Amino acid sequence: MSVNKIVTKVDGVENKTIDFNDLKSGLSDGAHTITVEAYNGATLISSQTKNITIVTGYEAETDSYINRVNTDTGSVIDEAYVDTVYKQLKADASLANLLFWMDAKGGMKKDASNFISKAYDLSTSLNDPTQLTGASQPVLNTNIVFDGTDDKLNSSPITTNVGTTLYLRFSTQSFGKMLLGKTGNNSAFCYTETSTKISFQGDDGSTKVSWVVPEITIGALNDMFFVRSSTGYTLYLNGVSYGEKASSAANFDIIGNYNVGGFEFNGGIERISLFNEGLTTTKMNNIIAL
Repeated sequence: MSVNKIVTKVDGVENKTIDFNDLKSGLSDGAHTITVEAYNGATLISSQTKNITIVTGYEAETDSYINRVNTDTGSVIDEAYVDTVYKQLKADASLANLLFWMDAKGGMKKDASNFISKAYDLSTSLNDPTQLTGASQPVLNTNIVFDGTDDKLNSSPITTNVGTTLYLRFSTQSFGKMLLGKTGNNSAFCYTETSTKISFQGDDGSTKVSWVVPEITIGALNDMFFVRSSTGYTLYLNGVSYGEKASSAANFDIIGNYNVGGFEFNGGIERISLFNEGLTTTKMNNIIAL
């Protein structure tokens, strides 16, 4: 049956003037339901509905992210915080270089008990980590909490090429547990090996490298950056540089676990991000302060 009429409704009322390219100018702040109906005469053939949220003053990226999450039946934990992230990255001229950002205050798809099946990437990569197996789902608290037994999230590769910066904010309940790993590869990992040692290895089987750091306190939040040059990685932990170590690229696609058992992360991960630039200490500090 052919379509000879399209009707657009906003919150159940027909709207003939809505501009889909500039929803902010035509809608009030708050949640709205947009429905597009296709008719043949008086007969309804099909309809599509989308839920959106409009907040005046939010960055366009924030509105787009909120709408993407809501359309997928997820929820954004702290919309104002997400907007602050976008604003800061724009101010630092780093938003265009953002390759990945998972955040406990960002978008989540979770059940009534806060077990997470999807975490929504803030970058345009749309690399949303997922876990469909209920027993392996981490739980959302103030952080994304991994139980140290079998919890993990899976993503497309988070690749630390030359010129990138990998950032993790985490707290741990034990040591020798993997923050990041790679499916099918026992060589790729990033973890707190001991309370005074951070270890990292690329996925080509190169030698593991380690940095000696001040004692990491159980349960305390830590901000960790790996800035990759053509020769290796420089570690920054809680605002202090611990020098460069030679290591190759890693293509991480497991968050909170490792390719083999026995190294499951036990603790909370608040943020993981990847930038296609070597962040300066000023930019690092701006991110830490978010």
